[in-house]
Amino acid sequence: MKWFSMPAITGKAIFFAPLLICLTVVFIQMMRTGYQEPVADALGYADRAVIFSVTPIEKTWGNGIVVAPFYPAFLNLMMQADPAVEVALKCYAARSDGCDVGGLAAVYTVQAVVVALTVYFSFLACLFMSGKYGLSFGVMVLILAAGRLTEYTDWLITEAWAFFGFMGFVASLSYAARVRDSLWAFLLMGLGLSLSVLTRPSYLYLVYSFIIVIPLYWWIVMKGKPVATLMKTAVFMIPFLSLVIPWMFRNLYYFDVFGVSAGYGSYILSERVAYNMMSWSEYAASFIYWLPDFGDSLSKTLFDPALYQKLDFGASDGYYRYGNSVLRSTIYAAAETDKERVSLLVNDYILGDLVKHIFVTFSLALRGMWVAKYLGLIGVFFMIPAFFLYKRMTGVGPLLLFAYPFFFMVGFNAFVSVSIPRYNAPIVLLYAMAIVICGPAVFQVVKNRCLPRVT
Repeated sequence: MKWFSMPAITGKAIFFAPLLICLTVVFIQMMRTGYQEPVADALGYADRAVIFSVTPIEKTWGNGIVVAPFYPAFLNLMMQADPAVEVALKCYAARSDGCDVGGLAAVYTVQAVVVALTVYFSFLACLFMSGKYGLSFGVMVLILAAGRLTEYTDWLITEAWAFFGFMGFVASLSYAARVRDSLWAFLLMGLGLSLSVLTRPSYLYLVYSFIIVIPLYWWIVMKGKPVATLMKTAVFMIPFLSLVIPWMFRNLYYFDVFGVSAGYGSYILSERVAYNMMSWSEYAASFIYWLPDFGDSLSKTLFDPALYQKLDFGASDGYYRYGNSVLRSTIYAAAETDKERVSLLVNDYILGDLVKHIFVTFSLALRGMWVAKYLGLIGVFFMIPAFFLYKRMTGVGPLLLFAYPFFFMVGFNAFVSVSIPRYNAPIVLLYAMAIVICGPAVFQVVKNRCLPRVT
């Protein structure tokens, strides 16, 4: 199939029309689903928004948790801008009955715009990478149809803003790798990732890795000049040094912790290392059981219940429940501070059984990759042939650079957490790109084999 090439298409409408479509579709999808009542984690963000302050009233840990600032600050700002938001969030924070979810309309409207821009950044990333307008438009339509990114419009959780920053980073990275490696592109890369870090601190490690990746790619692979490469890396770091580091020093001053957040490490890691307890037979079964949608029912056909029952999130004797109850209590009793607890978990449960931890990480990574269920399954299936098709357009280096942030986060999430698809939702871009470029070839094969030939 012949796609429209970017150089052949000019005019601002080419870029404005996809943005308008993204905004329209996202708002329609939000209106169809209605506003979501805050529950579970969302109630926690309501709590943090109500009490958020750059300078805490007291130099105390409170419940031992130091939160990433951006989302509570955003909600707190919305409270000041709209009295209805303030009433609603205070009501949910107080766990009162009869709270009006309609009071959060302004929050969800802003998030809808943010999510629409996130999908639009996906379109731009594909366009910059491939240079094909038709292909990129098809990718955008598929992402909108899948709805995996757009479902975060009316959830009171961090994903909308975290993925906005990440996709902005990816679009800027694509531009730098394939269109023009201007310093502005690297500044935007740093700005996007810094926003993600201040929303979800796990992205901090992607920033650290890119301090190495940028010189590795632009100096070693692209044979760039050392001074120019150093400048690119420095510009990439400006937003991080300006926005993230001050917050880390703030936490050092008030809580004696140099980090974006604190108190979560042992909480999350205790859930993750519990899965290292699975037997090798359970490990083999996990690849089937965690398949999207039909994995559990297929496992019931193939395996003895003892091989998959503990893999269920809801099982009372499952690994997830054991990690966040028995194991966590044991770790908390053995060490006082979060730093000591993390050290205990790393030394005894990860380094002490490193081979098993790495193997289990592969299974959990695959579980976390089943984003949008069957779209993820088909996307993974097409990923290898899609690589060779895109390689003809981009070359190997830019393509690997483009894919690296997605797979880094998939691997990192599986190494330190229970790795659920929600954490890896941005990878839907890679799936859509794989399906759209392989789709015509598959259709042609089916057509030739299944439809009668006209003579």
